[in-house]
Amino acid sequence: MKRVSLWKITIVAIVVVSLLWLNYNVINVSPREIRAVIYETGWLAPVVYLLLYSVRSLVLFPASVFSIVGGLAFGVVFGSVLALAGATLSAIVAFFAAKKFGERAIQLKQRDKVEQYRQRFEERGFTYILMLRLVPVINFDFISYTAGLAKVYSWDFVKATVIGIIPGTIVYSFVGSSIVDGEATTLFVAGTVLALMIVIPLVWKQQLTHMIERMKTNG
Repeated sequence: MKRVSLWKITIVAIVVVSLLWLNYNVINVSPREIRAVIYETGWLAPVVYLLLYSVRSLVLFPASVFSIVGGLAFGVVFGSVLALAGATLSAIVAFFAAKKFGERAIQLKQRDKVEQYRQRFEERGFTYILMLRLVPVINFDFISYTAGLAKVYSWDFVKATVIGIIPGTIVYSFVGSSIVDGEATTLFVAGTVLALMIVIPLVWKQQLTHMIERMKTNG
Protein backbone atom coordinates (compact mmCIF):
# COMPACT_ATOMS: atom_id res chain seq x y z
CA MET A 1 0.00 0.00 0.00
CA LYS A 2 2.81 2.35 0.90
CA ARG A 3 4.58 1.54 -2.37
CA VAL A 4 1.45 2.38 -4.34
CA SER A 5 1.05 5.68 -2.48
CA LEU A 6 4.70 6.56 -3.02
CA TRP A 7 4.39 5.73 -6.71
CA LYS A 8 1.31 7.97 -7.06
CA ILE A 9 3.04 10.83 -5.24
CA THR A 10 6.05 10.48 -7.53
CA ILE A 11 3.89 10.59 -10.66
CA VAL A 12 2.00 13.65 -9.41
CA ALA A 13 5.29 15.37 -8.53
CA ILE A 14 6.66 14.71 -12.02
CA VAL A 15 3.50 16.08 -13.64
CA VAL A 16 3.53 19.19 -11.45
CA VAL A 17 7.21 19.89 -12.16
CA SER A 18 6.62 19.39 -15.88
CA LEU A 19 3.68 21.82 -15.85
CA LEU A 20 5.66 24.39 -13.90
CA TRP A 21 8.50 24.08 -16.40
CA LEU A 22 6.06 24.51 -19.28
CA ASN A 23 4.47 27.50 -17.58
CA TYR A 24 7.84 29.15 -16.90
CA ASN A 25 9.21 28.58 -20.39
CA VAL A 26 6.09 29.18 -22.47
CA ILE A 27 3.99 31.74 -20.60
CA ASN A 28 6.00 34.76 -21.80
CA VAL A 29 6.41 33.84 -25.46
CA SER A 30 4.69 35.61 -28.33
CA PRO A 31 2.43 34.04 -30.97
CA ARG A 32 5.26 34.29 -33.51
CA GLU A 33 7.61 32.38 -31.19
CA ILE A 34 5.03 29.66 -30.66
CA ARG A 35 4.56 29.44 -34.43
CA ALA A 36 8.33 29.05 -34.89
CA VAL A 37 8.38 26.14 -32.42
CA ILE A 38 5.44 24.47 -34.17
CA TYR A 39 7.00 24.92 -37.63
CA GLU A 40 10.14 23.12 -36.48
CA THR A 41 8.13 19.89 -36.30
CA GLY A 42 7.49 19.93 -40.05
CA TRP A 43 4.48 17.97 -41.29
CA LEU A 44 3.56 17.17 -37.69
CA ALA A 45 2.94 20.87 -37.00
CA PRO A 46 -0.90 20.58 -36.84
CA VAL A 47 -0.65 17.65 -34.42
CA VAL A 48 1.87 19.46 -32.21
CA TYR A 49 -0.33 22.56 -32.25
CA LEU A 50 -3.33 20.53 -31.06
CA LEU A 51 -1.29 18.82 -28.34
CA LEU A 52 0.08 22.12 -27.03
CA TYR A 53 -3.35 23.73 -27.17
CA SER A 54 -4.88 20.75 -25.34
CA VAL A 55 -2.60 21.00 -22.28
CA ARG A 56 -2.65 24.79 -22.22
CA SER A 57 -5.53 24.87 -19.73
CA LEU A 58 -3.46 22.99 -17.15
CA VAL A 59 -1.09 25.97 -16.84
CA LEU A 60 -3.79 28.59 -17.54
CA PHE A 61 -2.01 29.89 -20.63
CA PRO A 62 -4.43 32.21 -22.53
CA ALA A 63 -6.54 30.32 -25.07
CA SER A 64 -6.77 33.46 -27.22
CA VAL A 65 -3.01 33.42 -27.86
CA PHE A 66 -3.15 29.88 -29.23
CA SER A 67 -6.15 30.76 -31.41
CA ILE A 68 -4.16 33.66 -32.86
CA VAL A 69 -1.26 31.26 -33.47
CA GLY A 70 -3.66 29.03 -35.42
CA GLY A 71 -4.33 31.79 -37.95
CA LEU A 72 -0.70 32.89 -37.88
CA ALA A 73 0.63 29.41 -38.65
CA PHE A 74 -2.08 27.79 -40.78
CA GLY A 75 -4.19 30.58 -42.28
CA VAL A 76 -7.66 31.75 -41.34
CA VAL A 77 -9.63 28.70 -42.61
CA PHE A 78 -7.45 25.76 -41.54
CA GLY A 79 -6.27 27.76 -38.54
CA SER A 80 -9.87 28.30 -37.39
CA VAL A 81 -10.61 24.58 -37.67
CA LEU A 82 -7.49 23.63 -35.70
CA ALA A 83 -8.06 26.38 -33.12
CA LEU A 84 -11.66 25.26 -32.63
CA ALA A 85 -10.51 21.67 -32.10
CA GLY A 86 -7.67 22.73 -29.81
CA ALA A 87 -9.83 25.04 -27.69
CA THR A 88 -12.45 22.31 -27.33
CA LEU A 89 -9.83 19.73 -26.33
CA SER A 90 -8.30 22.09 -23.77
CA ALA A 91 -11.75 22.76 -22.31
CA ILE A 92 -12.38 19.01 -22.07
CA VAL A 93 -9.02 18.50 -20.35
CA ALA A 94 -9.90 21.15 -17.75
CA PHE A 95 -13.43 19.75 -17.36
CA PHE A 96 -12.26 16.23 -16.56
CA ALA A 97 -9.30 17.44 -14.49
CA ALA A 98 -11.80 19.20 -12.25
CA LYS A 99 -13.92 16.05 -12.06
CA LYS A 100 -10.85 14.02 -11.13
CA PHE A 101 -9.25 16.30 -8.56
CA GLY A 102 -12.37 18.12 -7.41
CA GLU A 103 -12.30 21.06 -5.03
CA ARG A 104 -8.78 20.24 -3.86
CA ALA A 105 -7.52 22.13 -6.91
CA ILE A 106 -9.46 25.31 -6.09
CA GLN A 107 -7.88 28.24 -4.31
CA LEU A 108 -9.71 29.27 -1.15
CA LYS A 109 -10.36 32.79 -2.44
CA GLN A 110 -12.14 31.33 -5.49
CA ARG A 111 -14.49 29.00 -3.62
CA ASP A 112 -17.42 31.43 -3.26
CA LYS A 113 -17.32 32.37 -6.94
CA VAL A 114 -17.00 28.72 -8.00
CA GLU A 115 -19.95 27.72 -5.84
CA GLN A 116 -22.04 30.54 -7.28
CA TYR A 117 -21.49 29.47 -10.87
CA ARG A 118 -21.61 25.77 -10.09
CA GLN A 119 -25.20 26.17 -8.91
CA ARG A 120 -26.10 28.01 -12.11
CA PHE A 121 -24.47 25.36 -14.28
CA GLU A 122 -26.38 22.63 -12.46
CA GLU A 123 -29.67 24.46 -12.96
CA ARG A 124 -29.31 24.93 -16.71
CA GLY A 125 -25.91 23.70 -17.83
CA PHE A 126 -26.03 23.76 -21.64
CA THR A 127 -27.79 27.12 -21.98
CA TYR A 128 -25.72 28.93 -19.38
CA ILE A 129 -22.39 27.59 -20.60
CA LEU A 130 -23.34 28.38 -24.20
CA MET A 131 -24.15 32.01 -23.37
CA LEU A 132 -20.93 32.45 -21.38
CA ARG A 133 -18.92 31.03 -24.29
CA LEU A 134 -20.65 33.34 -26.78
CA VAL A 135 -20.32 36.40 -24.53
CA PRO A 136 -16.94 35.98 -22.79
CA VAL A 137 -17.60 37.88 -19.57
CA ILE A 138 -16.07 35.01 -17.57
CA ASN A 139 -12.60 33.47 -17.99
CA PHE A 140 -12.57 30.57 -20.47
CA ASP A 141 -10.80 28.10 -18.15
CA PHE A 142 -12.85 29.13 -15.11
CA ILE A 143 -15.97 28.01 -16.96
CA SER A 144 -14.40 24.67 -17.86
CA TYR A 145 -13.12 23.89 -14.38
CA THR A 146 -16.33 25.00 -12.67
CA ALA A 147 -18.47 22.98 -15.07
CA GLY A 148 -16.32 19.96 -14.23
CA LEU A 149 -17.15 20.43 -10.55
CA ALA A 150 -20.85 20.82 -11.29
CA LYS A 151 -23.28 18.08 -12.22
CA VAL A 152 -23.16 18.96 -15.90
CA TYR A 153 -23.44 16.27 -18.55
CA SER A 154 -20.17 15.93 -20.46
CA TRP A 155 -21.88 16.01 -23.84
CA ASP A 156 -23.84 19.16 -22.97
CA PHE A 157 -20.59 20.83 -21.93
CA VAL A 158 -18.84 19.86 -25.16
CA LYS A 159 -21.75 20.96 -27.37
CA ALA A 160 -22.11 24.32 -25.60
CA THR A 161 -18.37 24.91 -25.81
CA VAL A 162 -18.03 24.06 -29.50
CA ILE A 163 -21.02 26.16 -30.57
CA GLY A 164 -20.21 29.05 -28.26
CA ILE A 165 -16.55 29.53 -29.19
CA ILE A 166 -16.98 29.44 -32.98
CA PRO A 167 -17.35 33.25 -33.47
CA GLY A 168 -14.45 34.16 -31.18
CA THR A 169 -12.19 31.46 -32.62
CA ILE A 170 -12.73 32.71 -36.17
CA VAL A 171 -11.96 36.29 -35.09
CA TYR A 172 -8.72 35.31 -33.32
CA SER A 173 -7.62 33.18 -36.28
CA PHE A 174 -8.40 36.07 -38.60
CA VAL A 175 -6.22 38.32 -36.44
CA GLY A 176 -3.35 35.83 -36.66
CA SER A 177 -3.75 35.45 -40.41
CA SER A 178 -3.85 39.23 -40.90
CA ILE A 179 -0.47 39.54 -39.17
CA VAL A 180 1.02 37.30 -41.87
CA ASP A 181 -0.85 39.14 -44.62
CA GLY A 182 0.48 42.49 -43.39
CA GLU A 183 -2.03 44.50 -45.43
CA ALA A 184 -2.98 47.67 -43.58
CA THR A 185 -6.75 47.43 -44.16
CA THR A 186 -6.89 43.79 -43.09
CA LEU A 187 -4.88 44.55 -39.96
CA PHE A 188 -7.16 47.48 -39.13
CA VAL A 189 -10.34 45.42 -39.53
CA ALA A 190 -8.91 42.51 -37.54
CA GLY A 191 -7.64 44.82 -34.80
CA THR A 192 -10.98 46.64 -34.57
CA VAL A 193 -13.00 43.43 -34.28
CA LEU A 194 -10.58 42.05 -31.69
CA ALA A 195 -10.72 45.28 -29.70
CA LEU A 196 -14.53 45.16 -29.66
CA MET A 197 -14.44 41.54 -28.49
CA ILE A 198 -12.22 42.53 -25.57
CA VAL A 199 -13.69 45.93 -24.68
CA ILE A 200 -17.42 45.12 -24.84
CA PRO A 201 -17.34 42.35 -22.21
CA LEU A 202 -15.12 44.50 -19.98
CA VAL A 203 -17.18 47.69 -20.19
CA TRP A 204 -20.62 46.09 -20.13
CA LYS A 205 -19.77 43.02 -18.07
CA GLN A 206 -22.50 43.64 -15.48
CA GLN A 207 -25.18 44.36 -18.08
CA LEU A 208 -24.23 41.32 -20.17
CA THR A 209 -24.24 39.10 -17.09
CA HIS A 210 -27.73 40.32 -16.20
CA MET A 211 -28.85 39.66 -19.78
CA ILE A 212 -27.57 36.09 -19.57
CA GLU A 213 -29.32 35.65 -16.24
CA ARG A 214 -32.64 36.83 -17.73
CA MET A 215 -32.26 34.54 -20.74
CA LYS A 216 -31.49 31.63 -18.45
CA THR A 217 -34.54 32.38 -16.28
CA ASN A 218 -36.88 32.81 -19.23
CA GLY A 219 -35.50 29.66 -20.89
